Amino acid sequence: MTKICFIQKNGRNVGFVISGHTGKAEYGKDILCSAISASSQMAVLAITEVAMEKADVKMKDGFLSLMLSKPTKQTDLVLTSLQKTLEAICANEKKYVKLEVRNDI
Repeated sequence: MTKICFIQKNGRNVGFVISGHTGKAEYGKDILCSAISASSQMAVLAITEVAMEKADVKMKDGFLSLMLSKPTKQTDLVLTSLQKTLEAICANEKKYVKLEVRNDI
């Protein structure tokens, strides 16, 4: 199962953590896992390479996280877009994906 957690602070997205493989299909053929991975990696690149914002990014097999110490309107837009994208991709996949939003004040 893949677990996705978006972290918000003061109503603004400040990061996410994605861990695990969905297990919907065999490794290398799992299009659900691939869609989650491609979408989240695009968001990381949009924030770090396009918007040129500093972020703490960690990536290894089955794990990707991004945390911002200073979120901006641009980064919030990217992370909110990622959140909406993953909600749509995972809407009917509750057996394979758990998505939550955590509010840190």
